[in-house]
Amino acid sequence: MPEYKYINEAEREWTQKYEGVYSPEEIDLNKQLYEECRKDHIDYGRVEALLKQGADPLGGTAICGWDLLDHIYGELVIDSQDSDGANIPELTELFLKYGMNIESPRIPYDGDFSLNPLWDFIFSVNENTATALKMLLDHGISASSFAEFWDNAITDFFHLECGDPQNDVYWHNKCVWTFKMLLLGASYDHIFENDTGIGEFICCSFNTNDIHMFRNWNDFEYFFDTSYCDGRPALYGSILYIYCKKTGEEVWTIGVGIEGQKTLEKIKQGANL
Repeated sequence: MPEYKYINEAEREWTQKYEGVYSPEEIDLNKQLYEECRKDHIDYGRVEALLKQGADPLGGTAICGWDLLDHIYGELVIDSQDSDGANIPELTELFLKYGMNIESPRIPYDGDFSLNPLWDFIFSVNENTATALKMLLDHGISASSFAEFWDNAITDFFHLECGDPQNDVYWHNKCVWTFKMLLLGASYDHIFENDTGIGEFICCSFNTNDIHMFRNWNDFEYFFDTSYCDGRPALYGSILYIYCKKTGEEVWTIGVGIEGQKTLEKIKQGANL
């Protein structure tokens, strides 16, 4: 096998320390797993067989270089953007069945080159990835892992170009599904109690309904009012109103980037800022 040529010194520095964590045989299994899971028509029997042989959904697909640090599961979530994550729930179920634990990968997350798979969820938010997220939450992912999703997703939204969410389908759908997944996570006590920022961001101080209701994420309609934006990206300075589909009742309100209960209450009362 020819000697691997590193792209730059950063790749050499960050990957060499993990070379040897996986044997060549394990890397081969990981590569086969990744390639099978990327197919349009996945052979789930083969996926299960590879998992039984020791393929690691949180492993890399190369002996050295950046591909050694790419956790397969996160890469599959990113890949699913174009397919709406149709295969992600079934793959997640299989991976969890065979012991995937995103809290303890063999190659640890370093916050830069080796990322927690929950970070990758920001690229594909839809019904299927919400279903997969619920599976992970049911298996007890930590508040810090969930924060990799919601902290980065919200930060990403602050850079979206301003637009009318009722006419911009992509913007609206992405925002709605992100907030459905955020509130889904907040509905789990172990997440809510260990992430002090969630309660403040979703305005728990003056929303009095039971947050556990958001476990059923499709029971609600979401409406973004961007009329209070001051020219910055659309999500920043907007108001999110959440209504119960069955009753039409407003059940929750979130001021995105709007500080303070009194300010949001004035907006809800129709006052000019």
